[in-house]
Amino acid sequence: MKNIKEFLVPTLVLFLICLIAATLLGVTNDVTAPVIEANAAKASAAAMKEVLPDADKFGDTAENEFGVYAPAYGKDGEIAGYAVTAEGKGGYNGTVKLMVGIDSEGKVKNISFLEIDETPSIGGKIPKNESFLSQFTGLFGSAALTKNGGTVDAVSGATKTSTAVTDAVNNALLCYEEVRANG
Repeated sequence: MKNIKEFLVPTLVLFLICLIAATLLGVTNDVTAPVIEANAAKASAAAMKEVLPDADKFGDTAENEFGVYAPAYGKDGEIAGYAVTAEGKGGYNGTVKLMVGIDSEGKVKNISFLEIDETPSIGGKIPKNESFLSQFTGLFGSAALTKNGGTVDAVSGATKTSTAVTDAVNNALLCYEEVRANG
C-alpha cells in the first residue's frame, strides 16, 4: 500500500499540473490568436501600400506555387499591378520573406521585408541597404547575382542573404508571370 501511495500521489499531482498548464495555454491561445491575426493583416496591408504606393485599393489575396498575391487597383478601377508575398531560400539563417510590388508591365516597383532572421550585423542590414535594394527596381523577368551572370551585386559579406533576397524576388516575378498567364 505504501509503494502504491508513493507512486500514485506524485503521478496525480504531475497530471493535474500538466492539465492546468495545458488549459491555460489553450485559453491564452484563444485570446491572443485574433489579435495576432489582426496585427498580421495590418502589417500585410501596410507592406502592400509600401510596395505599390500608387494603388487605390487591393483585392483579395490568392496563392499559387510561387507566392501569395493580391491585385492592386488604380483610381480608374483597372489593375495597376500586384503585391506578391514570396520567400527566398538560401539565407544564412534560412528563408527571407518579402512583399514585392510588381506593376502592370511586370516590373518590380518596390520591396518590403516581412521576415528576415539573418545576423543583425551583416545580413540583417540588407533591409536598410538602399543601394542593394534599388537594383531590383524596374527589374522584370528574373534576377541573378553578378557571380551567377546577372546584374545584381551582392552585399559584401552578406552573399547568402543577398541570394535569398534575389530568390524571393524571382519567386515573386514567377508568381506574377503565372497570374498573368492564367488570368
